[in-house]
Amino acid sequence: MKQGKGMSKTAKALALACFALCCAAVLGLAACGSSSASSSASSASASDSASSASSAAASSAAASGTRTFTDSLGRTVEIPANIERVAVSGAISQQVMFTFSPDLLVGLCDEMNDAEKTYVGEQYASLPVFGQIYGGKGDFNKEAVAAADPQLIVDIGEAKKGIEEDLDELQNAIGVPVVHIEASLSTYGDAYRMLGELLDRQERANEIATYVDNAYASTVEVLNAIPAEERVNAAYLLGDAGLNAMAKGTFQAGVIDLVTNNVAEIEGAKGSGLGSEVSFEQVALWNPSLVLFAPESIYSTVGDDPAWQTIDAIQNGNYYEVPAAPYNWISTPPSVNQIMGLQWLSRLCYPDKFSDDIATVTKDYYKNVYGYELGDDECQKLIENASPKN
Repeated sequence: MKQGKGMSKTAKALALACFALCCAAVLGLAACGSSSASSSASSASASDSASSASSAAASSAAASGTRTFTDSLGRTVEIPANIERVAVSGAISQQVMFTFSPDLLVGLCDEMNDAEKTYVGEQYASLPVFGQIYGGKGDFNKEAVAAADPQLIVDIGEAKKGIEEDLDELQNAIGVPVVHIEASLSTYGDAYRMLGELLDRQERANEIATYVDNAYASTVEVLNAIPAEERVNAAYLLGDAGLNAMAKGTFQAGVIDLVTNNVAEIEGAKGSGLGSEVSFEQVALWNPSLVLFAPESIYSTVGDDPAWQTIDAIQNGNYYEVPAAPYNWISTPPSVNQIMGLQWLSRLCYPDKFSDDIATVTKDYYKNVYGYELGDDECQKLIENASPKN
């Protein structure tokens, strides 16, 4: 089991208490030769001094105390009893913390975009940027993190290969406890509860956990009643040419795989947020009946492209752009935003199976997860390219 540091301050506090008691005892003995009144006064004074010193030591020990926390990897990590300064390991961790406790952050993994400033708060945009441990960049600045003096580094998301060694190495290098909380599309409720325990903010954690659990369970219940042969044949395409596909079975494809028949079966595909590069001929062979385009891909031009008109989804106008404010609803990062994506895509593909609509679940998500009340115009703008074409 891996143990962190943090007991030295407590030891110093106890030593201070012992020293104070010894001083009090010496003062009491020295007063014995005085009159009984003087002796009583000295004894009382010594007693008061000892009591005050002991109380101060106890307070100091409590303030600098530690506790142990067992993370999702089974690592037992010693952490401060009271956590007020947190650093994040990357994009998934940052997004979850933005929905939960942004006031604890001492830095960011990347600069905030305008949508993040709107939904989370512009006041956090001035925090220093540390980079991230994993992902395409892998540019985590240990020196900058250490300079920001966090009490804890939080890593949330998929348990990648070799993660235990990575986090232990980081913890030893910086001298700051590092905790991993596993989170996936089906377990975000558990992740929030664990985070609430870690940061002693159980009330807010339980609020979000209850919402995401209910949203996931109610949507999946409907999906489970739809036979496989009735699932929509879909592809999620990315890149400036629309020729990167989110492969079936990858971590980033969780929403697509759960809601549709993801036609992008690519042998040996990796779970990159950029998807896997494919040819147009491959897309034509898949011939999906529904296509989702990532933000900043070819959604706005594909309808006028003769080549793409040979694809059923494009020819029939059954193609959409994934909303991305403040984060892509499907992936990159594959974080709690996927709960919104799950609800949206299910109602887009099977509207007759649900009693509510895309606008309703969108407003509910932003209210419950970000604490943000979307106005009608804001909501419509958000889902403008993600709603059925009438």
